[in-house]
Amino acid sequence: MRSWLPVLRDRRRYIAFELEAEDRVKRGDLIGEIRAAQTSLFGDLGSAENRLRMITFDGRFGLLRCTHSRTEECRALLATVNSVGGTRAAIRVRGISGSIKTATEKYIPQSILQPDENKRRVDLGPVSGSVVRVIGREIDLCPDDRKITEGSGTRYVGLTSFDLCGEDIDADGTSDGL
Repeated sequence: MRSWLPVLRDRRRYIAFELEAEDRVKRGDLIGEIRAAQTSLFGDLGSAENRLRMITFDGRFGLLRCTHSRTEECRALLATVNSVGGTRAAIRVRGISGSIKTATEKYIPQSILQPDENKRRVDLGPVSGSVVRVIGREIDLCPDDRKITEGSGTRYVGLTSFDLCGEDIDADGTSDGL
């Protein structure tokens, strides 16, 4: 399948939200309730124009993707949800952003993003912390010292597997990996 040129793609916005419910809520139940409220509020045509998609949901915090021109309608839609799967619930929009990374870093609390103590840790001397995610050779690290990321606009330190092992045949740079 061929991708669209960037000028032809729809611009997207990501809505970070918090679900407050009396009991645990399943992702599928939440999606069903949001779709039902969307169809009830906007009809089939309005629902199609919203292009609303659930990106992530962890039981309390989540991200929705929508069209950039319909963000206010999507906020109103989330405000109309008052129960999910028979459980009383309310959805509170925490913020809207143009990228998943920014929405996650700005609007989802750090305590939720910070890994547990039983997760993997990295100690490289000047930088130490917990590994948040690993994608291929890239590693995102949540540093113990918050001053390291101060002024950078992010909460993570990006490393590669070369930084950890120190040397590789294909690595560019010094032999100590820094």
